[in-house]
Amino acid sequence: MNVVTPQVREILAEIRASTGDFRSARTMPPEVYTSEEFFQFEWESVFAREWLCLGHVSQLPENGDYFAINVGPEPLIVTRAEDGEIRVLSAICQHRGYPILENGETGNAKRLRCPYHFWSYELDGSLATAPEMTRTCPLQELKDETALPALKVELFGGFIFANMDPDAAPLGPTLDKLAPEMEAFDTVNLKAVKTVDYPNQPWNWKGMHENALEPYHTLFVHAGYHDVAPAQNATFLEWDENDGQVMHPTGFREMDAAFTPSGQPVLPIIAGLDETRRSRVMFASIPPVVFFAFSPDQVFVFLVLPESADSMTLRVTWLFPESSIKEPTFEWALDVQNIINGAINEQDFVTNRRMQRGQRSRYAKRGRYSHLESTLPQFNNWLVKRYESYLAQTGERLPEPADA
Repeated sequence: MNVVTPQVREILAEIRASTGDFRSARTMPPEVYTSEEFFQFEWESVFAREWLCLGHVSQLPENGDYFAINVGPEPLIVTRAEDGEIRVLSAICQHRGYPILENGETGNAKRLRCPYHFWSYELDGSLATAPEMTRTCPLQELKDETALPALKVELFGGFIFANMDPDAAPLGPTLDKLAPEMEAFDTVNLKAVKTVDYPNQPWNWKGMHENALEPYHTLFVHAGYHDVAPAQNATFLEWDENDGQVMHPTGFREMDAAFTPSGQPVLPIIAGLDETRRSRVMFASIPPVVFFAFSPDQVFVFLVLPESADSMTLRVTWLFPESSIKEPTFEWALDVQNIINGAINEQDFVTNRRMQRGQRSRYAKRGRYSHLESTLPQFNNWLVKRYESYLAQTGERLPEPADA
């Protein structure tokens, strides 16, 4: 399927103006958020070729554990097989194309069985059984030619990344700026304690990252809730074209602060953090799927799972050290914290819904960025590099603007 349509070319011709830094860049063309044709282009140029974060290793503590997650049109299964290896498999049965699991299903099993005709697969994806097929061919012949497609997998800081491109370059070398945060928070050994899905959110996946990455709006949308980490305390990192992450810290007004009514944490501070990390919150995206917030008492994770140009599911997970989870007041403290998190999330949901509607207006303008939105041209730089790479692979180049 040719996804570089005339409409996509027209949008791409205007997109270079969104790169650079906050002084020179213009906001993205509104159509990148609203066009279904452009979403299909992004699916092939970004999601089908980039590293997609699907979860954390603590969500698969035992051999035989699995969970299902949908990314766009692709239902996937993340497993820990009997050999202890984590794998990411297509959930599509290779008999008739039936999804073996529904999004969000979890469990522990020796095999995965398709509910339609009961074909079953080992947790490494190999075919195990296929009822009533021996009149067609011997079972071994079927096994030799049939397996659930496996994605390339890389673990980074305990997080599970998968790539549909078998020739994809490793992810880790592109994350040098984020790696020290993962190490300081010992994310490999954190535990996921809660996961909440917010399905069918009516905005574009890029808008979710943009809102999460820029501190400018927190002065206004989150006034009162975000005052412990005022936007004026945000600093920004220099951008490198090989960066695989977009990130910035915002300093707290005082050390060991938290997003609570009192500004004080109700959860234990993570042991071993230095004063710098106890005095800030670090926000970071590894596009296109995952966004992190590293606070002194917790790490929370957004998985941004697109469905169409104007629909996505947000999957939110909280991670803590084992020592915090064992505290007798942990469940109470987590409930208190999540009341505040829920209020902040709802403010962002309202903002994202309205922003998506605004992008459809004929009067939507390509505006200028504030210095407090420095991460957004960086995100644009990341995106445009992927667009250009895909076009080059298909024998095309980024089109020139109509007035060039």
